[in-house]
Amino acid sequence: MPETFAMHEGAFGRISLLPLRTGLVSHAHSEAHIVWWLGGADAEARIGTQVFRFSETHAVAVKPFEQHDGKLLSSSSPAVFLSVYINKEWLDKRAAITGRPFVFTSPRIAISPELRASLWKVLDLIMFHPELQEKIEVAAEELISGSIQTSLVAHSPGPLTAGVPLLSRKLRLAIVLMRERVDVRTTIDEIASEAGLSRARLFALFRDQLNTTPQVFWSAIRLEEAIRKLAIGDVPLINVADELGFSAASNFSRFFKEHTGVSPSDYRRAATAPRAGMACDAIGKLLYFANEKFA
Repeated sequence: MPETFAMHEGAFGRISLLPLRTGLVSHAHSEAHIVWWLGGADAEARIGTQVFRFSETHAVAVKPFEQHDGKLLSSSSPAVFLSVYINKEWLDKRAAITGRPFVFTSPRIAISPELRASLWKVLDLIMFHPELQEKIEVAAEELISGSIQTSLVAHSPGPLTAGVPLLSRKLRLAIVLMRERVDVRTTIDEIASEAGLSRARLFALFRDQLNTTPQVFWSAIRLEEAIRKLAIGDVPLINVADELGFSAASNFSRFFKEHTGVSPSDYRRAATAPRAGMACDAIGKLLYFANEKFA
C-alpha cells in the first residue's frame, strides 16, 4: 500500500506531512528546514554531531546542506512529522525587509503556545482544506516567522551573523562541477582534480567550510534535482533514474526513500495532485489525539 501524506508548494518553499515507518539515512537538503514531531513512535535526529530527541515541546531546525539523519525508537507505530523546507530566496527577502539575516543558531526550536496554534492551523488546512491555497500560504509564512522569532528569542542573546560561510574559490568550483554533473557520471577524485585539489584537501574544505562531506553534499544536489523532476510529473521514473545516473529505477527508488521517507511515485502523486484529499484515517486519528494532548 502506498504511503499517504500531504504536501503543499508555496512561495516560501514546501510543506510535507509524512508518517515515517523507518529511519532516514544521514543526508542533507539544499534548503533550510524545520521538522515538527506530531505523534506516534518516539524518534530522534542526529544533526551534525548532536543528537536531539523529538518531543511536543521542541521542533528541530536544520541548516542548508547540514548533515542529519532520523531514527525511530520503536517499531510499534509510524512517527508523524511535518516538515517545512524554506526557499533561500524567501529567507533573503525576509532578511532584506527586517534588516536581520536569518540563521538557525541552534537545532532546537522551543514550541510556544502561539507557535503550536500556528502549527495546527497549517495542519488543518493542508489535510482538510487543500483547495484554500492562499490561506495555506499565509498560515505557512506565519508558522515559519513564528519559528524564526522563537529561535531568535531562545538562542540569540547577541546580534546574528549571516550564517553563510565564505567559501574558497576552489571549493566553489568543485560545487559548480557537482551541479553540472548531477547524474554522477564522474567520481569525487575527478571533481577534486578538476578543481585543482587533492581528494584529501577537497574533503577537508567540505568539512571545515560546510561541515559535511562531498558525498553528502552531492547526494543533496541529486535529491534536489530528483524532487524538481518528480514535481514536473511527465517524465517516467525510469528516465528520471537514468538522468540522475542510477543504473536501475529500483536503485533510485531506494535512494529517494532512504533520504525522504517516501517513494518517488508517492511523492509525485502528492506533488502533482496537491488539491486531492491526502489525509488517511490513520493520520487523522493520530493527529486528533495528538492535538488533544498538546492543546
